[in-house]
Amino acid sequence: MTIRERILAALYWRETDTVPLTVYELILPRGMNERKLRDAGVGLVLRPPAHRVEHRRVEITSREYWERGRRTIRRTIHTPAGEIHQVLEPDEQAYAYQHNTWIKEHFIKTPEDYRVMEFYIDDALYHDNYAFLRSERRRIGEDGLVYVRIAKSPIQEMIYQMIGIERFSLDLYDHPDLIESLHETMCRRYEELYEIAAGAPVEILLLGDNITADIVGKERFEKYLAPVYRRIKSWISGTEKRLGVHMDGRVAALKDEIARAEIDIIEALTPPPMGDLSVAEARKSWPDKALWLNFTSSMHIQSPQRIAAHTRELLEQAGGAGGFAIGVTEDAPAEALEQSLAAIADVLNGTGLT
Repeated sequence: MTIRERILAALYWRETDTVPLTVYELILPRGMNERKLRDAGVGLVLRPPAHRVEHRRVEITSREYWERGRRTIRRTIHTPAGEIHQVLEPDEQAYAYQHNTWIKEHFIKTPEDYRVMEFYIDDALYHDNYAFLRSERRRIGEDGLVYVRIAKSPIQEMIYQMIGIERFSLDLYDHPDLIESLHETMCRRYEELYEIAAGAPVEILLLGDNITADIVGKERFEKYLAPVYRRIKSWISGTEKRLGVHMDGRVAALKDEIARAEIDIIEALTPPPMGDLSVAEARKSWPDKALWLNFTSSMHIQSPQRIAAHTRELLEQAGGAGGFAIGVTEDAPAEALEQSLAAIADVLNGTGLT
């Protein structure tokens, strides 16, 4: 089987020659070692959006400066309803997420900022990104998989990107009407994103929700997240497409809610000690959902022997290749990651260290 065929076979519960091993393309530096890993069966995963965004009356400006020896970016949204800004600090240390930024200040800081954010959301025009998706599929070919990464569910987007956990918690108590109004606006506009994603030339749609029970909680999962998953599933009903959700946090407290959710793939589930739900428990709790793991990140810096032993433990807990894949979704030092991927691949190919 090709790498692409193996990934899809596993996620679709079809017969496969071995458990697939994948890594986000941006995590693995190009070069000789990367080529050897691909030759050993490591698949590259690309996650572009299915849409592009245009604004009609909104202007977005960025100003870059240095503060306390660190590069800093102030991004401002200018609208007829007012202005809001965020402050970002680029992650200069990690190769994998070198284009990523830490949010030092969120857009929404006062009750008045909600009105500006709603104007910004309503002002957007969405266009499909299908030509780029086809180009990326041609480029990667059979060496991996291209899937569509939809924006986070509206409530997760609000918490992580717009408001921040502390401000969200306070406003949920003090100004629930503002939270609900913004959420309703986003849900209405995101219907267009779901329609575009449903028509994309890919097999898998994935929400980058970064689920962790500590933040989401049972009530919010049922109220805000489960309906989004159900809605997207309705858009792809009658097709062969599958819906996945990025759940890389502590999810044991949500295992019953996740079991009921209309999701086909749990992506980035991270086993203990970083996560709190073992592969065996996840398979038992979600027998109809494919697991696409994030290989236990703390293991990447261990010896090849320890990594191999841990890999065999995960395989034993999975109980079979159907509906099971191992991925790497978090960055690690390049040398350690290359060594770790090689050790995992050896085990999957039947030549691992004992």
